Amino acid sequence: MGRKTLLLLVACASIVLLLSLAGFCSLGQAQEMPSPPAEVKPEVGALAPDFALPDLNGKVVRLSEFRGKKPIFLNFWATWCPSCQYEMPTMEKAYQKYKDKVAFLAVSIDRVPKDVAVFLKKHSLDVPALLDPDMKVSDQYEVAFIPTHYFIDKEGRIRHKEVGPRDWGTPESWKTLEELLLRKEGF
Repeated sequence: MGRKTLLLLVACASIVLLLSLAGFCSLGQAQEMPSPPAEVKPEVGALAPDFALPDLNGKVVRLSEFRGKKPIFLNFWATWCPSCQYEMPTMEKAYQKYKDKVAFLAVSIDRVPKDVAVFLKKHSLDVPALLDPDMKVSDQYEVAFIPTHYFIDKEGRIRHKEVGPRDWGTPESWKTLEELLLRKEGF
């Protein structure tokens, strides 16, 4: 390739680059960029951030489906977590007692759905399990430790957050559930 051809190619490329930049800059001046939507934080008193996760059968469950219908007991857990292994069978007792009045959602952060299915079967658990293997919803809810529980009222507002295991099969825990999720007065 000759020197004249090379200079001609460099000049053409420079002109194309300058025209592209000029067009991009004028485009930026003509259009205002929309501001990003405000992030919904999982704070007590705030509307619970919506999410959609699959259950073990692949059916997608959306948190907002329960709004106006039932309060929600939202649990984040994993099969490999010793505290969760202790807690899940006790949660089953609460689920069986309140399943007609409260929606129980046990969000597993396990990477392998089969592990969740095996755990639930081994312990004879019917609590609805949702799958969050990439932890997007767990991150959205700022889960730093498991188990973590959110109590969400019928209107979709977070009433309480609790971190750590609890025996959900006791009258004391049932009283907590009733006070947080089934009381009639406003928030």
